[in-house]
Amino acid sequence: MQVSDLTFRLKLLFIGFLSPLLVLVGLILSAPFWLKSSETYQKSDVAVLEVSSPLPSKKMLKAVATLAGRSDFKKLTLVIREDKSQNHLFSPGEKEQKIRELLNSFGMAPLHVSSIIIPVTKMGDTDEASKNLLKIAVSDNLGAILLLTREYESKRVLGTYRKTLASLPIKVTAYGFPSDFSSSNWFLSEDGVREITGEFVRYLYSYIRGIL
Repeated sequence: MQVSDLTFRLKLLFIGFLSPLLVLVGLILSAPFWLKSSETYQKSDVAVLEVSSPLPSKKMLKAVATLAGRSDFKKLTLVIREDKSQNHLFSPGEKEQKIRELLNSFGMAPLHVSSIIIPVTKMGDTDEASKNLLKIAVSDNLGAILLLTREYESKRVLGTYRKTLASLPIKVTAYGFPSDFSSSNWFLSEDGVREITGEFVRYLYSYIRGIL
């Protein structure tokens, strides 16, 4: 084999296989920079919190209570996925009650708390929640909505709600609760890799489905 042929084949290998692989690795490593929103949040009529399984952390709920204490929102809407598996710990009603109790323990003044229940037959919590909130926004004539999210899911959640509510004159902003992982250390622990890569996959999936 001539040197020129070998060089040509190596170029094809690099362009056809290694280049896309390097691009993918680069995207994953830089994910923390573009998975989160850098916009400033605004005071709103309603705050929306998607409830993780089984419950949000006490650190997150304490931050919610702090925002409520500053009157950054008037009402709180919880998005809870219905869990019919045999291993579920709390029903949607029990989750809401426990969250209320935790918020009260952090000194949050009583305010109206409601829930949006996402059936197990539905695929995406955020997409379904935004559609349900569209109906509430119209009936209650909401002017502004504050999304309470984790730091690295803020851009996906914000983009989903804005697209769903685009037909209404509603200001939608997001407050991202700071993550325990930064752009320089997330890949050093299993939890960090799970958090960033998991959200990276959800973001791509939402983009491919046309939700964003």
